[in-house]
Amino acid sequence: MRPRARPWGDKMEEQLQALQAKVEDTFSLKVIDAARRALADGENPLRANFFASAMRTLFEHTMATWAPDPEVKTCSWYKAERDNGEPTRAQRIKFAIHGGFSDDFVAEKLKVDPTTLSKHFLVAVDALSKQVHGREDTIIEERAAQDAFAIQTLQAMLAFFDTALAARAEIVRPIEETLSEAAVGALMEETLQVVDELASHYSLEEVYVDNAKVLRIGAETITYRASGSVNVILQWGSNSDLRRGDGAELSETFPAICDITVPIDDPWDLSMAETEYGVDTSEWRKAMAPEQEWWD
Repeated sequence: MRPRARPWGDKMEEQLQALQAKVEDTFSLKVIDAARRALADGENPLRANFFASAMRTLFEHTMATWAPDPEVKTCSWYKAERDNGEPTRAQRIKFAIHGGFSDDFVAEKLKVDPTTLSKHFLVAVDALSKQVHGREDTIIEERAAQDAFAIQTLQAMLAFFDTALAARAEIVRPIEETLSEAAVGALMEETLQVVDELASHYSLEEVYVDNAKVLRIGAETITYRASGSVNVILQWGSNSDLRRGDGAELSETFPAICDITVPIDDPWDLSMAETEYGVDTSEWRKAMAPEQEWWD
């Protein structure tokens, strides 16, 4: 038996899934699912309007997260273009792609041209606004036209995310190995407070880094995140207790992250980096006390 075709089309479903893979928080996933539900209601004459509302929400949420207005206005490249002094949508898109990096840095080092993308993306956002604030003479009611509108919108959203993520990948590429080494060094040198709370003693055996990426590009700094795990030996009791058989040892591995922030003027110089780290022991705590939340 052939699987039943999705009411909103296989091509749109592929694009929705591709978009889901690129967003970074639970709220964005909920918004994309809301867009999917709107598309699934093929008999609704306001189908395109509800889809547009979800996509517009995703755009605004992403801009608020990636391009806060106060940060945009502190960039060296920013110039007020509106009477109220607030950033334009094009400027917010530009910041979301490459933050406070200068146009020359973006062109020469990242090989990214956000201008063309911004123009196409702004056209798509304007079309979304037109449907969100639909009027009798602007509503798209024909099913085929609704589908075409949805596909064009999803393509524009995907192009935006692809460009922003490509820029971040290009920034991290030259120092990916150095970032991993810096993260390992920071974690090895620090006392891991959350681990220290689990047992009377612990020893840090090894640190693994699986991934390094750009977490945030601001107006003045860039923050990288190295994620991986730490392997520790938890010890209950003293060394003498262990020798007498009264103590215990247990080897455990916990997820860990290390955030490394450097000035945007020299994004590949880690010598003056500010470092923060985190180790997640919540699953271990839940396993040890399944009937009690670990923070109680």
